[in-house]
Amino acid sequence: MKLLQFLFSTLLITITVLFAVSNRQVVTMTLWPLPFEFEMSFSFIIIAFALLFFVLGGMYAWVLALPVKAAKIKQDYTIKNLTKKLEATKTEQ
Repeated sequence: MKLLQFLFSTLLITITVLFAVSNRQVVTMTLWPLPFEFEMSFSFIIIAFALLFFVLGGMYAWVLALPVKAAKIKQDYTIKNLTKKLEATKTEQ
């Protein structure tokens, strides 16, 4: 499964970089309600959005993993307490 994920990720990154390198023309970006205009290369915009979505995807995965991590911490705490109780009962006998 990890090999398939690695191959898919590599393919996606390669396509994104090739698309960005192929489109070097300068474009003007505007933010509709605001009067700002930015002129930059299209390849920079593509790479910036790819990086943005990569970071957002990582944050999403991190947030989804929080309950699992919390359950693991709770289980570790329970195991530690039960181990202490078991050792205490062994020393009493």
